[in-house]
Amino acid sequence: MKKKRFALSDCLTEDVKVIEQDLSYEHSIEGVAMSIMEIVEDKVSPELFDMLKDMLLGFNDAMQLEMADDLLDFAHGHVIHTTGCPSADYVLDMCYAYIAAEHGILDGEAIQNMLNHYKD
Repeated sequence: MKKKRFALSDCLTEDVKVIEQDLSYEHSIEGVAMSIMEIVEDKVSPELFDMLKDMLLGFNDAMQLEMADDLLDFAHGHVIHTTGCPSADYVLDMCYAYIAAEHGILDGEAIQNMLNHYKD
């Protein structure tokens, strides 16, 4: 059973319609990107590993490869990369934060500032 994700609709003060879809079966992780992610697996919990893999879905093969390599660098050496693509960089930032939390190097106040940055 898949863990329920955080939903914006749970935080809104007004009722909204929610139409849930599962398009994940239409997407997969490119072969080389998956090979890189298997190296990341050694540095994170099984639950986080599954989430990190899911975060790559929906990106094209080249971006998946780039993101997988960036996650590997962070999981093994705490090196942050950016791509210049806002959607990919947002996902990477969230992934870095989850990894940093597991590795015990996350500053809670700083993560809140980062999240506030995205709403500006």
